[in-house]
Amino acid sequence: MKKSIKTPTKIGMLFASFMLVCSIVSATTYTAVLSGNWSASATWGGTAPPFVLSTTDQVIIPLTINVTMDQNVTVNGALASIDVLGTLSASPYIKLDVISGTLAGAGSVNAANIVFGAAAAVTSTGAIIADSINDAIASLNSTAQITFYNALNLSGILTMDAAGVLTAGTNSNIIISGGSIALSGGSLALTANYDVKYITSSAMAGLELTGTGLGTVTIAVPVADTVALLSDVVMTDSLKFTSGTLKLNGFNLTTTSQLTGPVAIAGDMLSSVVINTPTGLSNALNFVKGFRNVNNLTVNVGAGNSVAISSPLTVNGVLMIATGSMLNISNETLTVVGDLTGLGMIQVNALSKLAFTGVSAITGNVSLSGIMMSKFTENIGLGKSITMATALNVDTLDLMSGTLVLNGNDLSVNGDITAAGTGLILSSSKSDITITAANAIAGQLTFSALGDTIHNMMVAIGSAGSVKLGSNLNIKDTLRFVTGYVDLDSNNLSIGMAGAVTGANTNAYVITSGGGDLFMDLSASRNRTFQVGTLNNYLPAGLSLNASSDSGTVGVNVSPNVYAQGTTGVEISLSQPMVNATWLFQNNIGAGINANMQLSWPASMELNGFIHANDYISHYASVWDDIGDSMVATLSGSLYSVTRANITSMSPFAVFDQKTIPTSINEVAAANADFIIYPNPTSENLYVKNATGTTGLVNVEVYNTLGQMVSNFQSTNDLIAVPVSQLAAGTYLIRLYNDTMQVVKKFSKI
Repeated sequence: MKKSIKTPTKIGMLFASFMLVCSIVSATTYTAVLSGNWSASATWGGTAPPFVLSTTDQVIIPLTINVTMDQNVTVNGALASIDVLGTLSASPYIKLDVISGTLAGAGSVNAANIVFGAAAAVTSTGAIIADSINDAIASLNSTAQITFYNALNLSGILTMDAAGVLTAGTNSNIIISGGSIALSGGSLALTANYDVKYITSSAMAGLELTGTGLGTVTIAVPVADTVALLSDVVMTDSLKFTSGTLKLNGFNLTTTSQLTGPVAIAGDMLSSVVINTPTGLSNALNFVKGFRNVNNLTVNVGAGNSVAISSPLTVNGVLMIATGSMLNISNETLTVVGDLTGLGMIQVNALSKLAFTGVSAITGNVSLSGIMMSKFTENIGLGKSITMATALNVDTLDLMSGTLVLNGNDLSVNGDITAAGTGLILSSSKSDITITAANAIAGQLTFSALGDTIHNMMVAIGSAGSVKLGSNLNIKDTLRFVTGYVDLDSNNLSIGMAGAVTGANTNAYVITSGGGDLFMDLSASRNRTFQVGTLNNYLPAGLSLNASSDSGTVGVNVSPNVYAQGTTGVEISLSQPMVNATWLFQNNIGAGINANMQLSWPASMELNGFIHANDYISHYASVWDDIGDSMVATLSGSLYSVTRANITSMSPFAVFDQKTIPTSINEVAAANADFIIYPNPTSENLYVKNATGTTGLVNVEVYNTLGQMVSNFQSTNDLIAVPVSQLAAGTYLIRLYNDTMQVVKKFSKI
């Protein structure tokens, strides 16, 4: 026996199922029999369908029949449908709204506005024509021939399958509000002029930008959203930014027109930007933070026109600036990792930074427009070079690696040279170099051996600062000092025959204490002053060749301290009265030189009771001599000076007074042969005999090898006994002198 159904729930379920079956069985179908209006009963051979199709309403328009919608028609039922085999047209301004349900058939649908809701299904294989089409279907694959004359608004993906064609009418718009266009065997007919606009949310920009009729593209998504390219884009009309960012996404952007609005571009290392706008861009290229790089950047905007950037930018490939075009990097930083080509210019201002940081040579010349820039960086590797087409006027010069070729142009550094750099400068006699800074220059000016000549150099460094040479340098014309120093370190600085050093003083001169020389060309009867000094003192040396002298080049360096063997040995300036400096001269004239010399020094360089009486310039030529002209040093400004005439060889020179023992090692003075010392070595007394007879009162002084006086007295005897028993074992000097002679002898204490 079967059990009966007793529960209310089961009864309700059975009733609902029964009603659904009845509903399906009783679905209302409207089939047109004549061409005519939707609302006309004659069109349907009886009852006309409602303007809102719901539930299971079915409308069929057979072949050859044209039904005209005379009011808006809505399809809003999961099982509702319009099957068009003939034609479904519309009166002006009439809309077909398929909220849910199906639009099917191989016929033609034509309305002012067609809307496909998210729950709609479109299986039509015929023609769908409208002024405006709104598609919210998440994924619509269509084989229909879809034509819009005003606007296509996509919030879903519209894929044109085989035989499907999407056609844009003249001056129409594609509005991407979260959707996109795809192809799967179908095609696009985007040859008439049309515009594209992105709204609502982030979008993937692709095929809608590939038509030959592409006009204005508008980015109007929310500020934090992006429009990402899915293919290369060529813009012949405006790219308009309202809000949001255009993400290049590995593809290329080319434009021959303007960018308007608040430009925001997200670049990357694979994407290139080409600006071919013939009048330049009125709005700057702004790359958003985190995406401030491109592969290649091309600026080809015609003579006198420019493209500006309003954000930092790195070009990883080639920066090409066409002849007459200009890339304006005012207030911004441009980094070129690849190459620079073209004959255009880069416009800079006081806040601009330009860096070349790749590993390839830069094939194009760097041409700059603007008074000054903030920083110029070259870091392209050993053996690579950058050539300037214009002057470089920069606050900070950062030559990390590579060679900067001035190419006859001037270089001005107004702030600093980066200390870590190892790059070189290659110059010629046409270029001037100006160093203007508030403080000492951290780095060096290092020149290539292939181009270490300049025309003029000007130095104006505050706070007692200096610029150091990292290589030899030749100045054809003038080295002009305003303030500050040129520190040669171990390098040489040469001034040409027609050149000069001007403006030098106690706060501005050439520092040679690192071993480098200041070279100058000399000719007979011409006075030259070598404006040299040590790190702390100005010690100029004057030199003039006498009429009988050959011409040539003379080099001078001056260093603190005086040594027994000229530049080596015991430091005799520790204890002897003298000027604490050694001037080292060299020349290429050789035996043909005959010169007059003047050495100058400040009082602060005088040591050990040096006095300005009977001073003389001593010349070291195997020994320090004392045959120079003795004189009272003259004072000019803050410097004392003495002179010596008829110098015929060059080596170290120093300034002594009459009490100076010129050496603690070598025996000096022609009078030495007239005096005999014995026994030598000795342990008790040392005897000194004058073989020529009495010389009057003689001053006797004994010095150790450090130049320290350990004993002194006076004697009038021909045989002088000098007690030495109290001295430690070692080597000593005995000095005997008066107004007519000076003798220095060496002895040993045992």
